[in-house]
Amino acid sequence: MWKLSRLATLMLLFGIQSNKSQAELLDKILAIYDDQIITASEVDRVKSTIPGRKQIAPQIYSGKSFTSKSIVKLKLRVLLIRDKLEELGYIINDDQVESQINDTEKRLGLTRPSLLAFLKSHNTTFKEYFELTRESIEFNIFNSRVVRPLITITDQEIKNRFYKDNLNNKTLTFRYNLVDFFISTKDVKQADLPYLVKVLHEFKEGGSLPERFRNVETSQLGDITEDGLAENMKNVLKQTEEGSFSRPITSNGFYHIFFVKKKDITESEIFLEAKESIYSLLYQETSQSVTNIWFEREENNHYIKHFL
Repeated sequence: MWKLSRLATLMLLFGIQSNKSQAELLDKILAIYDDQIITASEVDRVKSTIPGRKQIAPQIYSGKSFTSKSIVKLKLRVLLIRDKLEELGYIINDDQVESQINDTEKRLGLTRPSLLAFLKSHNTTFKEYFELTRESIEFNIFNSRVVRPLITITDQEIKNRFYKDNLNNKTLTFRYNLVDFFISTKDVKQADLPYLVKVLHEFKEGGSLPERFRNVETSQLGDITEDGLAENMKNVLKQTEEGSFSRPITSNGFYHIFFVKKKDITESEIFLEAKESIYSLLYQETSQSVTNIWFEREENNHYIKHFL
């Protein structure tokens, strides 16, 4: 249920707009979140303290440029996260924030006076630092309790990214487990091959081939290495992900489409060395997407209005 009615919002806005002299004394509202408002002076203050905020809470202030619109979006996300954590039973009180600040001082070898001097040099008050620390704690809990359970990075996704990034790496030798789907060039037109690939996907999932492709045959090629493969087959398999069908190639009067059941490199050390960094990259990309979707969905559970 909205904490601030539409009528109250309209009355508030009307009151500001209907009295010019009073409007000059009042702050401008840029957004409303339930019963809370985000004002122009708050946003301007954030703009003037961006360098310090990027150092104190880099996970929140990670952007390269900060417009009024993007800052309002950040502040709304802080409120959405806080409400979600309260719903889950996580309320970060002042004692927890103070404890975190003390831990930070010990870790960095800072005294309270030196911390205050640092904040002053970045045009940031201790009160602002205190609240930024609270928001950082909330953000980390949100990531671990809400976002992380929604993310799954499979070994196949890691391998596919590795293969994609190493298409032109001449030192890699691949090993495959393949199923060959082939049909005579006399039985199908070249223009129909894209459609054939499409129906093969459906056939693999338990469908049936149309009558026009009744002469398609299959052959289990099993485990093979690319040593000795024809160049066109080698090239098309390098570009095909595990669990996918290759582009058609022509050989000895037949069109061949290969289903790659398994794809590995014969020297796995290179992959193992890259695996962790690829996982981190995929996690970061997926996390960003999952987080954005979560915020878009969660916004529907609140009364949010923008005035930018």
